[in-house]
Amino acid sequence: MTAHARHRGLFVAIEGPTGVGKTTLAAFLAHRLDAAVFFDPFEDNPFLPDADAAGRTPAPELALRLELTFLALRLAQLRHLEQALAVDGVVVTDWHLLKQPIFAATTCKTIDALLISASCDLWADSLPTPDVLIAMNAHGTTLRERVQRRGRSIEADIDVRHLTELSVAFGAAFDHYPGPMLRLDAGTFDVFNPQHVDQLTDTVRHVAAERITR
Repeated sequence: MTAHARHRGLFVAIEGPTGVGKTTLAAFLAHRLDAAVFFDPFEDNPFLPDADAAGRTPAPELALRLELTFLALRLAQLRHLEQALAVDGVVVTDWHLLKQPIFAATTCKTIDALLISASCDLWADSLPTPDVLIAMNAHGTTLRERVQRRGRSIEADIDVRHLTELSVAFGAAFDHYPGPMLRLDAGTFDVFNPQHVDQLTDTVRHVAAERITR
């Protein structure tokens, strides 16, 4: 997936598998950068309760409705944050569109997942591109411990195997990501450690400064 939409502000996106700490880090990083923070709008999906009730194997029709609605919600948010970037704003998100094909592949029929991935590529050139992607990852056992700790009902049946598969899938996506990227091992990076977050903030600022001088 590539994207070439230009903007004037600073756009930082955070991505990784379930339980890796994206949302917490986005909030802390946005505070330090004096940025607007945009959280993944997945909870606005009206098909989410039915999918939750169906577990990890929703009917193909439900899975397609679910993933296409996720895509629409995320595209709309990117269009919205584009306005802030157009006036030199600083934006942090706890998601990137590269997650869409990964999760579609876990819920949809193969052909539907492939078409959703193609749709993401089709939209990419007209969407704002992160100036830096913070790529978080961790082992499945670490992710499972964190998922259990936060106790969300929608995540109750997520097992280590599934989280390991997500970790591998995100790792592969990061390996092929074409833009500026900072990789974080969430097993050693502590989002609740102010020193860790401060160091990351300094690195992001350095990347931003390099972008401005190009």
